[in-house]
Amino acid sequence: MIYLTKFLAQAGVASRRGAEELIRNGKVTVNGSRAELGAMVEGIEDIRVRGKQVDNKAAGSKIVIMFNKPIGYTCTNRRFAGEDNIFDLLPDDMQNLIIVGRLDKESRGLLLLTNDGDLANQIAHPRYGHDKKYLVRFAGEDRMELTERALYARVKDGIKSDEGEILTAKSIRREEDRWAVTLGEGKKRHIRRMFAGMGLKVIDLQRVAIGGLELGTLPQGKFWVLTDKDIAKLLK
Repeated sequence: MIYLTKFLAQAGVASRRGAEELIRNGKVTVNGSRAELGAMVEGIEDIRVRGKQVDNKAAGSKIVIMFNKPIGYTCTNRRFAGEDNIFDLLPDDMQNLIIVGRLDKESRGLLLLTNDGDLANQIAHPRYGHDKKYLVRFAGEDRMELTERALYARVKDGIKSDEGEILTAKSIRREEDRWAVTLGEGKKRHIRRMFAGMGLKVIDLQRVAIGGLELGTLPQGKFWVLTDKDIAKLLK
């Protein structure tokens, strides 16, 4: 038997901490009864979260995929009429994967999805130190005199966003015709809001690496399943 929280994490429902919150808030049932914190299961029970049955088989097989998100697609497990969603581009057996580190609708690039809630938390949480690299273009760059030193001098101590958050970057450098920006911690629309606080409008934003894993030549709208070697590279 295993703890229910671990079972839910392995099934891709949430991280263990997230599973605890679901149980605490009465969102989880086991064989029709409200689950309690500390409960253990065999994995053959009728386990439901918010009334939806958890796939017992999913708890035994972990999967992590790298997906190259195109512009114009939303990153959410909820569907909204008239919106293109990344899950429209994924097969039926991947419709319930957890999105690790979302990208906004107008951004593109590397996205990770998994059914392992603990792994998702390990990748996304800043305390584990998995940096994320983005390539950025600004509107009207040809009329500006932007330098690596000047940009980094502005962001290293933080830029105050319109919402009052202090947003920083670990590094900024020029790579051919774009700016490579590395974040240690990514907040909602972090890069767009950070540069907006400097009067710069981001017109192209592509994530190209997470940890030691790079997007490479994976075509837009396509995915591949990560091997154990890929996952080790991601987590190192």
